Amino acid sequence: MSDKKNRYLCKPNNEFKDICIKDDTGQYKSKDGCINDCENKYINTHLIKAHIKGETMKFYLFIKDIIKDHFNVYLKGGNVLGLMILKMIYNKYKNDDDKFESLFDDFLQLNLIKDWDFTAYTKIILNDTYRKKLDDIAAKYKLVPRAKTFILYQTQKPMLIDNNALFEISVLDSENYTKLEIPLTTMKIKVNEYNVKYVFILAKMFLSYKLTNEPFDLDMIKRVLSKFEINIHPSNKGLYSVKNLDMGNLSNKMINFIKDFSKKDNDLMQFLIIHVSDLFRLLYRLPVKNLPKTDLIADFIKNKLDDKIPSWLLDTGNIKIIVNKFVDALSNKTNDIYVNYGVNSVVEFFDGINFNRLRSDYKILSDDSKTMLIHIFKPLIDNNIDNPNNNSLISLTNFIKQQKGGYYDSYTKYKSKYLLQKYSRAII
Repeated sequence: MSDKKNRYLCKPNNEFKDICIKDDTGQYKSKDGCINDCENKYINTHLIKAHIKGETMKFYLFIKDIIKDHFNVYLKGGNVLGLMILKMIYNKYKNDDDKFESLFDDFLQLNLIKDWDFTAYTKIILNDTYRKKLDDIAAKYKLVPRAKTFILYQTQKPMLIDNNALFEISVLDSENYTKLEIPLTTMKIKVNEYNVKYVFILAKMFLSYKLTNEPFDLDMIKRVLSKFEINIHPSNKGLYSVKNLDMGNLSNKMINFIKDFSKKDNDLMQFLIIHVSDLFRLLYRLPVKNLPKTDLIADFIKNKLDDKIPSWLLDTGNIKIIVNKFVDALSNKTNDIYVNYGVNSVVEFFDGINFNRLRSDYKILSDDSKTMLIHIFKPLIDNNIDNPNNNSLISLTNFIKQQKGGYYDSYTKYKSKYLLQKYSRAII
């Protein structure tokens, strides 16, 4: 008789807090046992209702397969940063429903949760043969490659959110610092065939909220947050805290220049090496994306969550000053090399830097970023440089000079000192 009184029935259509109810006909002898089993039914029910079950199943099966092949799979991207903020709210107010709900509503205004990006890492060399093997595995689950120079898979007709695929997965063979940006943007959550379901239910809830304003099941949100462990690179004031520097492909002369500028501060050196390795990071990603996002999050943590600023957040005021001084020093260095040693020595100094996005995405750079770019390379832009070897730096500087009615024309009207004051005010 006592067994019947303590049995529980799974109700996956209920809110998560009520998915297991007492019922004499229930098949579960304990509530915990019921919840552990019924949770999967709850998630599947909601994925089916939202019409994303098919999409999530393709990624689930692909992830399950490559994990068997010794891949480590992570959830990465901006959403993990959003989950980090939610985790901070949860850790502080998980037992205070009213406060948690209030802060969750404030969190939604940050608009940090968007598309869901997985990344798989392997120690296997990703040559053409192995890529073909991955393509075959992906095709088995109706995932298709979406890039030529790296490995990225989406469904044939992906569900979209803000014109981006709701889910995608990339494959990499390493995660060196020079392939990253700052701790803020490189948080990650390790996923497996068992916990990836929590990613899918989160995706469903945020998608349904965005499309139909469907309320969140906050008890399910709390359940997910309790299960996730967020990995953050060791950091200090928002910079990677490094023991062994990753020099990337920069020239020895550039490394020595950065070393002298940084006064042998390894953390600052790594930050500058990362952002010089691809100057698009320094002139677009940092001022337009990462610094404003840092200020937004710092304000939320300080004024809404009433908590201390974590070590993974940059001191934006200090970084802006450093960047201004660095650009000025780099401009002077470029001019000195050009005047004393010629254009080939300038090219050699900047060897190993990726200039591709500065040219392809030149139009989205702000006026101040374009001014900084011209300031760095002014000697090359001022002179007609032949480019028989199609050097990427000379291609860029020739391209900048050709922009009609652009920022080069306005730049030449002013002295360097005035321009530095102009963009320092704009950035700081």
